[in-house]
Amino acid sequence: MALAMLRKVSSSGSTLSSLSSSSSSCCSVFLLCYRSIATNKQNPTTITTTTTSSSSSSLEKLVKDRCKSGDLGIDEALDLFNRLIRTRPIPSIFPFNQLLGVITKMKHYNKVFSLIKTMDSIGIQPNVVTFSIMINCYCQLGRADTEGFAVFGQILKLGFHPNVVTFNTLLNGLFLQGKKIQALKLFQKMVDNQYQCNHVTYGVVINGLCKAKDSNAALTLLRLMEKRQISINVNMYNMIIDSLCKEEQVHKAFSLFREMIDSKRFVPNIVTYSTLIHGLCRIDQVNSALSLLKEMMEKRIMPNVITFSILVDALCKDNKTGEAFKLFELMRQSGVKPNVITYTSLIHGLCISDQLNKAIKLFKDMISQGVMPNAHTFNTLIDAICKKGMLEHAQELFDTMVTKGTHPDIVTYNVLMDGYCLQGKMERAKRVFDSMVAKGHEPDVFSYNILINGYCKAKRLDDALQLLEDMNCNGLKPNTVTYNTLIDGLCKVGRLSTAQDLFKDMQGHGQNPNIVTYGGLINGLFDNGCYSEAMELFCMTEKNRLKPDGVIYDIVIYNMCKAGKLNEAKELFYSLPTKDLQPTARIYTTMILGFCENGRLNDAENLFAEMEQKGIPPDDHTFNIMLQAFLKKNDIQNAVQFLNLMDERGILCHAETMSIIISMLAADDTDCESRDRLRDYFVK
Repeated sequence: MALAMLRKVSSSGSTLSSLSSSSSSCCSVFLLCYRSIATNKQNPTTITTTTTSSSSSSLEKLVKDRCKSGDLGIDEALDLFNRLIRTRPIPSIFPFNQLLGVITKMKHYNKVFSLIKTMDSIGIQPNVVTFSIMINCYCQLGRADTEGFAVFGQILKLGFHPNVVTFNTLLNGLFLQGKKIQALKLFQKMVDNQYQCNHVTYGVVINGLCKAKDSNAALTLLRLMEKRQISINVNMYNMIIDSLCKEEQVHKAFSLFREMIDSKRFVPNIVTYSTLIHGLCRIDQVNSALSLLKEMMEKRIMPNVITFSILVDALCKDNKTGEAFKLFELMRQSGVKPNVITYTSLIHGLCISDQLNKAIKLFKDMISQGVMPNAHTFNTLIDAICKKGMLEHAQELFDTMVTKGTHPDIVTYNVLMDGYCLQGKMERAKRVFDSMVAKGHEPDVFSYNILINGYCKAKRLDDALQLLEDMNCNGLKPNTVTYNTLIDGLCKVGRLSTAQDLFKDMQGHGQNPNIVTYGGLINGLFDNGCYSEAMELFCMTEKNRLKPDGVIYDIVIYNMCKAGKLNEAKELFYSLPTKDLQPTARIYTTMILGFCENGRLNDAENLFAEMEQKGIPPDDHTFNIMLQAFLKKNDIQNAVQFLNLMDERGILCHAETMSIIISMLAADDTDCESRDRLRDYFVK
């Protein structure tokens, strides 16, 4: 749609085809009114003012200087406004507009409306700039298509000529509201009526299209600008490159980047390079990103803290903390001071690469360098410490966080709560949960899921079910993970009826069971001796167009073998490739165990050989199952051969296997030859 509209804009001739009847009525009315004014009036309405006194001039100059200073606060701005309205004669509209513009930048939009009302009450007439400021306020509040256009109507009604800033503001407001099509229709009307669009107008449209994730339309508009020789700047390229990267069209972004260099019309700046580096890191092309860093430095475009931090973060996530620290050193040598994001990325990298002590040391270093950790930094470290089971240290760090004035967020409470749950300390976990609520944080689904999982692992299912009820009472919708955790927990304590009720209940609450839900319930039914019901549920997965994974097939094949249904299990095993699944070492081992336990050792040997032929390495479980089967059959020759093969591959005997061997060596009824062979193996 957007591309089609832009093609209409790019059609030959100065007059473009009119909009369809679906165009916004307010756009059409206002622009037709504007065309009438533009035809019948040559000069804009002017506001006559009385010559101001010297004190008034001084105040106007003060207002102008303070507005330009960049450090004007809301209280001072309001004080200056009050001084202006008390001045006699009343100053011109210009200092008022300057203050209104600054207050708008402070995002005090409703205050702007109030001040304009005050101006009107004492007879200060707004001009087109005042109205444009009002439109901007409505745009920022997401009301461009209603009040924004109503103010636009007032501009026309009062005989003012809306300027390009007014139109640009409306365009930007519509894009901010997500009304891309309406914005493009307004843009097309501007072009239709030969209203002057400057490079800012095109920049607003390009930015809007990029924010709307329509980078291809933005690129089409850029090509139109080139064709019409409309001024283009590097920021427009940057916006499109950034949008292409975010839309995972990094290669297209890279081509555009090379095009802007090859044309020799534009010199990429730090934003261009940083954007592309970020895009490459997003698609795991960190080496290409590092090459781009080298290229920009060779061109004497110095990376800033953002550029370095992007690369440090990507290297850490790629488990390349060594390279990340080299870049960290280069960063400092280049005079770029690492910020909290840089340090947090490095701490995270150290944590995920099991270097907790180094992470703690770096955490202390960043504080000594005057870089204060934020909530994300604390959360990263608390989570890593909890996973190591060092709960007291985690609690101390949490207390330090509060002492240093960093407010714990919901993630902080969740990771601390999860740490206590992992250690089975449910009372402490619940205390953290209650503390989070007392501090005014609303627990999210993750908070409840963590606590529910903890209670399930501690086999406190009534407490877990109570939390589910609390979620529903608090208007929080349990997700599939919530139900899966509870169903699995209920099955493990033998409460099948409740688990099956919950299975139905989740569907009644709009949560469709996924393959994990089915897997948990199927396993629970098998474990509790409900073979037929488990198989019926297994068949339902295919009816519901769910694809069982290798784990579920492993469970089903194991229980088929356990029930003595070897042939059915074998048939299912060999049907896996037709279901786009290749048997894993685990499934082979399960099938081999089934054959061994049912006295079909030849079938087990054949399957073991098949594994080897297909390049699926048998693991220690496979070897031990086969070895135990040979020993139980008193096939010492094959048993010793397996022992030798295990030695070659560095595979150890399990405790159960060793127990069988020791029993055979000690038993009186073991024949001498077998005993000697086994003894010879162990004394060699």
